[in-house]
Amino acid sequence: METIVELFTGFLDSGKTTLIREALHSPDFLDYNQTLLIVCEEGDEEYDEAWLKKNGIIKYVVDEEEKINEFFLEGLELNYRPDHVMIEWNGTWDVNRLLEMKLPPGWGIGAVLSTVDAQTAEMYLLNMRNLFLAPLLSSDLVIVNRTMEHTDRAKIRRSIKVMNPRAQIVFEDESEEPIETTEEDLPFDLKAPVIEIDEIDYGIWYLDAMEHPEHYKNKKLKFLAQVYRGRKLGSGLFVPGRFVMTCCEEDITFLGYLCRYKEEFPYQNRDWVFVTVSFRYEYMKQYKEKGPVLYLEEMIPAKKPVHDVVTFD
Repeated sequence: METIVELFTGFLDSGKTTLIREALHSPDFLDYNQTLLIVCEEGDEEYDEAWLKKNGIIKYVVDEEEKINEFFLEGLELNYRPDHVMIEWNGTWDVNRLLEMKLPPGWGIGAVLSTVDAQTAEMYLLNMRNLFLAPLLSSDLVIVNRTMEHTDRAKIRRSIKVMNPRAQIVFEDESEEPIETTEEDLPFDLKAPVIEIDEIDYGIWYLDAMEHPEHYKNKKLKFLAQVYRGRKLGSGLFVPGRFVMTCCEEDITFLGYLCRYKEEFPYQNRDWVFVTVSFRYEYMKQYKEKGPVLYLEEMIPAKKPVHDVVTFD
């Protein structure tokens, strides 16, 4: 890439402008010769026009989604020859349009950075969940700012992670200081000899094990699951998992981690069982990388629960 494109997404007044201003004042900004700032949404925070001009930053305001197309971007390239492009995307526009668009030669998206206002996030998740999450689906980094003591960080984190598992999520307090994730945020006891996962908390555990495998490394866990055995898994492997509703009834997915076993396996697909496993984090060819791997210690039959589909809340 000759021209680095940084895309900033999130709802109006979520802190995109503040994040961009901080980026412009960072030492990394000195690495670029010509920065082009494309602003698609103007909120309460404003840019210092005199400072932008002094530092040779070209600001270009776009007020209609249809105006951003391949010909428009090509024109910007021909007119300004930037080696750095920052796009403050409108939170109500379809970000996939831009991500799937053919960019000018040499342009490449280096990062997708998103902001969330913790003080309004829970309301948006309740009333307009899909619209709120849409700008975050391709994010590399999501910064949840203005976090307060009463903020349900676990709920916000789960809601984002289920739609975009690879996103790094950082919570900041009202002073813009990062907040560390603690074990106290979880609904089960990580210090117990055997960590028992209640059936309603399976989704929470699944996401935390993906994001923080160090919480469970070499520990024992017990949980209710359904059996999945597929030919592609190979011998000595199965997946104890649950069907999880990610956002609505149309989005129900079976989620679980690979589990090794040595003894005879008298269970069939979709049988209900209680499993006790030890947790490790290691390379598996099925993952094509390192990931959570379970080692079966005990498995006993179980009855189908009243609610056979769980959520991440």
